[in-house]
Amino acid sequence: MASTRLERRAGDDRTATVDALRERLRSMQQAAPQHTAPDLVEPIPAGLDEVVRRLRSGAAHSIESRSLALACLGAAMPRGAWGAIVGMPDLGLEAARDLGVPMDRVALVPHPGRSWLDVVASLAEAMPVVLAVSPGRVAPTEAARLAARLRQASSTLLIEGPWPNAATVVRQVRAEWQGLADGDGRIAAGSLVVEAASGGAPRLARIPIAGEGMPEREPELEEQPAA
Repeated sequence: MASTRLERRAGDDRTATVDALRERLRSMQQAAPQHTAPDLVEPIPAGLDEVVRRLRSGAAHSIESRSLALACLGAAMPRGAWGAIVGMPDLGLEAARDLGVPMDRVALVPHPGRSWLDVVASLAEAMPVVLAVSPGRVAPTEAARLAARLRQASSTLLIEGPWPNAATVVRQVRAEWQGLADGDGRIAAGSLVVEAASGGAPRLARIPIAGEGMPEREPELEEQPAA
């Protein structure tokens, strides 16, 4: 099943109501095939689950890169639930699937326009996890209003880019590769070192990227000194 696009029409109200979004969501769920076979659920990479545990519900979290944000979306979506992606008109669907996003259960809003805050808030009240591209500068009062709606709905908002008073800031620190010697050889395995800061000392999660036939390693978490 293809992902669903929720497009705005010229002349509509500034934003869709929560009731309308929920009605649309109910229709999408009824049309979706009813299966929850274990082999249809992508496993969460070791290390990424440690990051996702810090993305508590009822709050907004800032994630530095698109690929990392999509991976976090796929890992944070409850099994069988729907999510949404806002403000990514150039999203590569296959690339998103490769990062673990179940695109058959994702509503796409490519062009929220000036209604970004209203659209995101309404979707967050209807879906447990929403990923949105940062609209740029946001007034603290608007961010606070959105935060209140997230708390009320117990929804998780992932922002690709900066966000005022984000509950967590996630960024990729570096990539490490094994198997290369003085520029020669083949990459056998590697890992991404990701930092998640949510108050106090930030923590580093090492997310293994196993090569063919290489076993995955357990995540290594490192405590960083406070700045």
